[in-house]
Amino acid sequence: MTAGALNRRVTLQRRATTLDEYGQPSAGWTDIATVWADVRPVGGREKLRAMAIESTLTHTVKVRFRADFLPVTEADAWLIRYGARVLQITAAMDWEDRRTYIIFDCIETGVDA
Repeated sequence: MTAGALNRRVTLQRRATTLDEYGQPSAGWTDIATVWADVRPVGGREKLRAMAIESTLTHTVKVRFRADFLPVTEADAWLIRYGARVLQITAAMDWEDRRTYIIFDCIETGVDA
């Protein structure tokens, strides 16, 4: 893959707990890094749940290898922000075990988890 294929700017975030102005824990997200990526839609599906249509889109996001991006050990613990889109990371793998790229499997949720 050439560097030109990594043509989308994305921000990786992880779940974080901070204290609010009253000293109470508050869940939120903190930035890990903003990197260039190749974002590709993989598929989608729709289903009817509680008389409402629910759609799910899946994506793969490829970024240059960084050791601090692996492994994503907790489900729903990391997000990728891509413009106005929110992608929830479901898996991360070292592409071809060469330590050159990491591929994230993601579900587009559209909202903060």
